[in-house]
Amino acid sequence: MNKKQKTEKCREILYKYSVNENVSNDEDIQFLLSIFEGHSSWDSKQGIGIKSISVIKNQFNKCFQLNRIDGTFTDISFIHSISNPSKVYKVKKACRTAIRKHIVKFRDENVVYGVSVCPITNEVLTKENTHIDHYDLTFDLMFNLWVIQHDFDFLLSKVNEPKDNCLVTCFTDGSIIEDFINFHNLKCKLRAVSKIANLSILKYLTNAGL
Repeated sequence: MNKKQKTEKCREILYKYSVNENVSNDEDIQFLLSIFEGHSSWDSKQGIGIKSISVIKNQFNKCFQLNRIDGTFTDISFIHSISNPSKVYKVKKACRTAIRKHIVKFRDENVVYGVSVCPITNEVLTKENTHIDHYDLTFDLMFNLWVIQHDFDFLLSKVNEPKDNCLVTCFTDGSIIEDFINFHNLKCKLRAVSKIANLSILKYLTNAGL
């Protein structure tokens, strides 16, 4: 199976079970364990051994939880297990965490659900379909401009280590967070768009160089 097929299979299993339900099918369990072994922190994730796998809902969405023999438990990402994120991805994710409050504040101050309209598709924006887009300068381009001004290995060393039930990748150094926020706010413009515009239309235009 390629990465796409593995991802689709994991997602199929995830949504087969209800929240707080254990994965009960032996084939599902064995498949998931074979995937989770690819996680960069698998040794610490499995601990002394896995008793069961369950489906839980964190602050973002449904995910898998490993329940250990000793009674402890931890979340685990099948996407991380399959892709094993690069060092750049980890630093970039910490950067996205740094500006999350700013993004939420922009959305709350500029979007009136049921009234505001997406400038790309003309869809009425709702709580479910609203995304905040970086335009003129995309997030990736802005990140590239910022990261080349810094010692990458130092930045990476300040990204938190994975811990049980810690779903947020972030910098542990406040000065880095402040520096990135200031750079982001200086370089980027934000706008509210629909989910379809953000994940489909705008990505196509960006990839096409339009």
